[in-house]
Amino acid sequence: MAVSKRLGLAGIILLMIAIGIWVALPKHSNSSGSDTDVPAPKSTAHELQVQPVNAPAKRIAASNMWTRISPEVASRNYRRHGFAWILRQLGATEEQLNRLADLDVAGVLAELKQNAQAGDAASINILGEIALQNCYLGRDNETVESYVASQIRDVQAVPGIDASWFAAVMREDEAFNKKIHAVCAQVDVDEVMSWVKTRAEKGDGASLWLMFRDANNMTEIQQRLREAAAAGFPQAQFELAWAILGGQEGAAGTGAAKVNAGELLKESLEQLPRSEMQLAICEYSGCDGVPVDVDAAIKHAREAAQRGAIDAMLTIGPQLPAGQISPDEVTAWGLVQASLQQRGCGGNGFSVREMNGIVSTLNAKNISANARTLAEQYWQEYGAQMMRNIGYTE
Repeated sequence: MAVSKRLGLAGIILLMIAIGIWVALPKHSNSSGSDTDVPAPKSTAHELQVQPVNAPAKRIAASNMWTRISPEVASRNYRRHGFAWILRQLGATEEQLNRLADLDVAGVLAELKQNAQAGDAASINILGEIALQNCYLGRDNETVESYVASQIRDVQAVPGIDASWFAAVMREDEAFNKKIHAVCAQVDVDEVMSWVKTRAEKGDGASLWLMFRDANNMTEIQQRLREAAAAGFPQAQFELAWAILGGQEGAAGTGAAKVNAGELLKESLEQLPRSEMQLAICEYSGCDGVPVDVDAAIKHAREAAQRGAIDAMLTIGPQLPAGQISPDEVTAWGLVQASLQQRGCGGNGFSVREMNGIVSTLNAKNISANARTLAEQYWQEYGAQMMRNIGYTE
């Protein structure tokens, strides 16, 4: 199938899923900023946590949480996070992720192509994801330059943000995207996807997940996503759960093969902290295959937060009595999340809007001393684990 026919409907479906979930679930907000800010292009339903790792024995210094790192390190962290969330699931090594974050994109892609041609499954799937997400959907140089220029211009009107630091981060992002664009000129997306298709026909769950975006009608899209989920690919299980929760007709399938969101989230939560986070939200409000169980919701929300997926705590926490979750605990997790995002570990990328929210959260004057102490405690105990799960290793 030609590239021109690829991803159109599936991309729309993913956006519909994301919008559906946003409408259906309880809301929270811990940021401020103009709605006119243009967010950095980023996947919607795809923006998930990577495979979990056991908590490292080491503890991070509490002061580390409040220290803003250099623009170069923050940018590298975000590059690594941007690759790690999905490439780990597809079989990428930590060494490959480091090289990609260090801008050895051409070298990594050359090796992946060589190994893919030899039939290596992980290389085929990793190359397929990069070909689709970074090459086919990547921004051209003109778009990148325009976006960066607008952000550097707009930051001057926000006194709470260090404009020079932010500008340096944006320039790093610009250089990275231009390097990706140059390397992608040598990538034949159709050729790569033909290798992925061969793997998918053999039942490879990761390849089936990549191929569901190659479909051009709703029935085929849903069938391929269900096949990928049934094959045990965590990302497919999470996205199929989102489709069901978003009310997408036909997503769950029919008859004996019908699945529900709760089952899918439980099957993928060991690999994806985000699945545990979503399960907690479901347990709080009730959803397909998940009855209301507030105690379970709190347990899973805390566990997900400790693994780096903090949104459930910020979503259900403010709606619970202080006897169940202390307001200071919710505030503390919000501070931890903002600190992670300022370091390039998670979030929606660096933009004026995102930075405004981060700065507002970290510098809020109504934060109690107890909340700050709790935040430092969580940072010391779980910071290394969270950053590793998100894709960055100190």
